[in-house]
Amino acid sequence: MLGAIVLCLAIQGSAGAEIVDYLGKPVGTVRLLVENRETAEPALMEVVETVVGQPLSMALVRESIVHLFSLGRFEDVRVDAALDRGRVALRYELTPVHSVTRIRFEGSGAADIDTGELRRSLTDRYGGSPALGRVADMTRLITEALRERGYLHPAVTSRAEIEHAPERATLVFSIESGVRTTIGAVDIVGRPTMSTDEFLKRLGIARGSPFRREALNTRIERYTEERRRSGYYEAKIVPVARLADSDRVANLTLTVAPGPHVNVVFAGDALPADKRKEFVPVEREASVDEDLLEDSSNRIEDYLRAQGYRDARAPHTRGEYDNELVITFTVTKGPQFRVSTVEVSGNASIPLAEFAAGLRMKAGALFSESRLDADVLAIEDLYRRRGFASARARPAVEPVPGGATASQVQVAVRIVIAEGVRTMVEAVTFEGNRTLDEAALRSRVRSQPGEPFVPNLLAVDRDAIQMAYQNLGYESGTVETRRRFSQDGTRVSLAFDVREGPRVFVDHVLIVGNVRTRTEAIERDLQVKPGDPFSLAAINESQRRLTALGLFRRARITELRHGDETLRDLLVTIEEAPPTTIGYGGGLEGRLRVVRRAEDGGVAAERFEVAPRAFFDAGRRNLFGKNRSANLFASVSLHPKDSPFFAGQSTSTPSDSGYGLTEYRLVGTFREPRVFDTVADAFINITFEQQIRSSFNFARRGASANIARHLTPTVSATASYQLQRTRVFDPSVEDQPLIDRVFSQFLLSSFSGSIIRDTRSDAVDPTAGGYLGANGQIAARGIGSEVGFVKSFFTAQMFRTLPHTNRIVFAGNARLGLAAGFPREAIDAQDQVIAGLSIRDLPQSERFYAGGDSTIRGFALDRVGTHHVPAKPSDTLDRDLLPKGGNGLVILNAELRVPVWGGMAMVGFFDTGNVFSRVADIDFGELRSAVGGGIRYKSPVGPIRVDLGFKVNRRPGEGLTAWFISFGQAF
Repeated sequence: MLGAIVLCLAIQGSAGAEIVDYLGKPVGTVRLLVENRETAEPALMEVVETVVGQPLSMALVRESIVHLFSLGRFEDVRVDAALDRGRVALRYELTPVHSVTRIRFEGSGAADIDTGELRRSLTDRYGGSPALGRVADMTRLITEALRERGYLHPAVTSRAEIEHAPERATLVFSIESGVRTTIGAVDIVGRPTMSTDEFLKRLGIARGSPFRREALNTRIERYTEERRRSGYYEAKIVPVARLADSDRVANLTLTVAPGPHVNVVFAGDALPADKRKEFVPVEREASVDEDLLEDSSNRIEDYLRAQGYRDARAPHTRGEYDNELVITFTVTKGPQFRVSTVEVSGNASIPLAEFAAGLRMKAGALFSESRLDADVLAIEDLYRRRGFASARARPAVEPVPGGATASQVQVAVRIVIAEGVRTMVEAVTFEGNRTLDEAALRSRVRSQPGEPFVPNLLAVDRDAIQMAYQNLGYESGTVETRRRFSQDGTRVSLAFDVREGPRVFVDHVLIVGNVRTRTEAIERDLQVKPGDPFSLAAINESQRRLTALGLFRRARITELRHGDETLRDLLVTIEEAPPTTIGYGGGLEGRLRVVRRAEDGGVAAERFEVAPRAFFDAGRRNLFGKNRSANLFASVSLHPKDSPFFAGQSTSTPSDSGYGLTEYRLVGTFREPRVFDTVADAFINITFEQQIRSSFNFARRGASANIARHLTPTVSATASYQLQRTRVFDPSVEDQPLIDRVFSQFLLSSFSGSIIRDTRSDAVDPTAGGYLGANGQIAARGIGSEVGFVKSFFTAQMFRTLPHTNRIVFAGNARLGLAAGFPREAIDAQDQVIAGLSIRDLPQSERFYAGGDSTIRGFALDRVGTHHVPAKPSDTLDRDLLPKGGNGLVILNAELRVPVWGGMAMVGFFDTGNVFSRVADIDFGELRSAVGGGIRYKSPVGPIRVDLGFKVNRRPGEGLTAWFISFGQAF
């Protein structure tokens, strides 16, 4: 950087004045000029170290120049000085970097060239706004690209068209492509496995076509890969081009070596057929390299030895027969070794019970050298962690007399432990520490007086102390350790010698590259400020926070050194991501629905329905220069007109056709992070939706305001206010509750709050951790709601990878919903109170429902509920088995998720639960259950799942199964 600096202290006045005549004199004025236009931009003024009134020094001038260059905005900085009444007048002349905003091609050769492809090559390599200083490199790239396209002698020149206010440039490349080289004669040496014409066609070679060397090599590589996948692993084609006629023609010679067909054969003892390609991956690697074959033999032997075949051998040989290369692996298992007894001796200080459970060698198990070695290491590690630094475990394996047959050998395993001396920490002292006191250092080390001495912990403790000092700015601080043992080795005194060194502070924080993002928004996430200690932890945390914002394609923090070794500048370089994101898609939605059919006597049945579906998503981030964002999501689904969800759920007729009710959802979200300079984030949502349920349809429009914050890294809390207008229509339940008849359309005003503890390893496909959530909602007439109720919902989930399995995950889920309505008088259509009637229920759209792909998978959507014959008032299914919903909900789920291959997995599940009319009606004896299985596939667009559930103890009129296709895990 400094090599590009032009520093001149021009002297005005006496011709004999020298630079030393200015040094030490007070600075009178400091002016900054950008292309002869004076500026007082704060971001520039604050990095200039030559302050008015202070003595002028060359060190401060150099630091100012370094700071200005570090901003990345200037390609040249010159300093001019003049004396004015005994004071120094400084002028910084800044030549700005003109960002390239446009690339243009011209010249006689540009018309015959795909300039769009050239432009993409430039932006892929040098970015959307390349620096003018890279013009020579870009010219070479274009030249090489033209040569690859057959123009072997192009002439490419460049120039920059500079514009001011704003500072930008158009980069113009003038192209004279010259004559294009074409393919002339083609000679083939060797015998390809097909006709010459077909062979040349496969390689894309034709006389008179443009000669493109890289494209030809790519097609040759693709062809040889195809041959290797067919078993010709030694297939090879070597092209040689000879230029003629002043490089206008390229005559090609193709040397073809088809190689023999390779056949891998296994002789001797049998191996599992499904593991042979894994053991010998010649097909996957498309190679029969000797190193690969040797590794294959080792893999087979390791596998067999893990199965107890201690003397297993699997050498390989090569042989050619009828132009076929046969590779033979001769597998000899030998007898299988099985553990008869395991004896551990010499463990006087640690009882066998403390480590026996962790040993892999057990009586009756298959013998494996690797497992025995692992047990020995585990025992020695346990002893070292208990203070026995010299402990050793010696294994011995002996055949059991009379325990051998032709196919099996019984062995006795003995592990003899030599404990040695146990060493305890007698004292821990610290020397040389001035900034951190002994208590602060002692809290950072794990070696403590009275504890066993563990040598490995000493390095960990040293690094912990050194990191503590580095985070306080002691960049060059060092820590050394000393050990002093007692004569018998039973005690040790530990000493940590600290050399703090000079403390380094942050001088300036320079932020460059941000165009739309305000500097203050970036500074808010920086954990280090000017004047703070130079802390690596704070710098790393700052980088993590900037990356987590999602506003930047790249964010990098680097240090800048200058004259004072106790000061560092931090340069924050930002590359902003595109502010607008757009996504869209479509497909088919298929699911089971509850319907009423005439042929079933009006009783609810289940039917699989397929409907076209489309969605659109648009987002804008970095609004107004802050980490604000606005998103719009829209989805629409068209259902067939013959679907019995329309016209009051009347039964369908075969003559109906076309599309009926449209399901849609439109959600707009505005996010304001750190609202009012707090740690909380604010969200405003506006929703318009129309949805089809099993026993009614509804249309809703609403708005909500939410405040969310993280209390800890795993615990978050949310509070919100919601205002909704809901219209329920097309009810199918004949005996409707009073509230559904009176409030088919209602205004809901409510407050809600939730607290969540999330320790899952992954939000989409967790393999460990858990999730706990509690949500409460209250709606009341006193806050503008037409109905009042209180509702709560609790969720508990756990995920565990089962030990000693191939990543099999157990997933458990429990959900509990409780609700109660506030009493109010009933009113008629004229808003008149109906005497003697009181309403205590929740509106139909606010009750709990169960059944479907995420609750109880043996049932269609909303199909689960209580039902008795004769009917009871507490039933949540009517006489036609249509759902009415309820105030109580219990859902329990359990899954085993078994990886199979690649992104495929199998799942077995058990679901149970039910919906109850009142909380007091919850009865675990009335839970409905389903068992089943499914397939999971990790696709590029997210996990896809297919589930098939079977009802347990199904009732009359219910089908046996229900199946679902959806995205994501069930929970």
